[in-house]
Amino acid sequence: MIGYRLLRTAALALVLYGILGLAIAAAMLVVGVATFGQIATFQKTLDDERSSLVQSIRTVSGTVRDTASSTGDFQRSIDGARLSADRASTLANSTAGTFRSLSEATNVSIFGAQPFATIAPQFAEAADQLQQLAISLGQTRDTLSQNGTDVSRVGNDLNQLQGELDAVASSLSQPGVLGFGTQTLVPFEVAFFGMCLLVILQSAFSLLAGVLLFRMQRALGSESLFPHLERRGSLPEAADGEPERLPAVRST
Repeated sequence: MIGYRLLRTAALALVLYGILGLAIAAAMLVVGVATFGQIATFQKTLDDERSSLVQSIRTVSGTVRDTASSTGDFQRSIDGARLSADRASTLANSTAGTFRSLSEATNVSIFGAQPFATIAPQFAEAADQLQQLAISLGQTRDTLSQNGTDVSRVGNDLNQLQGELDAVASSLSQPGVLGFGTQTLVPFEVAFFGMCLLVILQSAFSLLAGVLLFRMQRALGSESLFPHLERRGSLPEAADGEPERLPAVRST
C-alpha cells in the first residue's frame, strides 16, 4: 500500500507543479511582452521628442545667430554715425574758432573808422552757434559711443548663447541620451525570456514525470513499491496461526 499511495501522491504533485509552472510561465510571458512593448513605445516617444527638441534648439540657435549678425551690423552703423558726429563736432568747433577770429579781425580801425564793425556781431553770433553745435555733436558722439558699447556687449552675449545652444543640440542629437539605447534592453529580454523558457521546460518535465508515475502506479496496482522491506518487517507464522519459533541452539 505504501508504493500505491506514494506513487499516486508523487504523480499528482508533479502534475500540479507542472500545471502551476506553465500557468506562471504564461503569465510571465504576457506581462513581459506587454512591459517590453510599453518600454519600446516609451523609448520611441522619447526619441521623437528628442528629435523635435533638437530641431527647436537649432531653430532658436539660427535665430540668435541672425540677431547677433544684425547686432554687429547695427554696431558698425553706430560706429559710423559716431565717427561722423565726431568729425562734424571737430569741424564745427574749428569753424567757430575761425568765425570768432574773423569777428575780432573786423574790429580793425582804418584812419579812425571801422568799416567792418557792422558784420562783427554776425561773425560772433555765428561763432557762438557753431560752438553750441560742436557741443551738441560731441554729446551725440558720446551717446553713440555708449550705445555702441552696449550693442557690442549684447552681440557678444548672443554669440555666446548661440554657442551654448549648438552644444546642447549636439549633445541631444546622440541616440540614447534620453531613456535607453536601442540595444540596452536586449540583455534584459534575453535573460527574462530565457528564465521563462526554463520554467516552461521544468513544468513540461514535471508533467511528463507525473504522467509516467501514473502509468507506473496503474501497472503496479496495489503491489508494494518495496516488497522486500515489508517481508523483513513480518515474522513467519506456523500452521496453527502461532508464530513459528526458531530452534534453540544447544550448548556443548
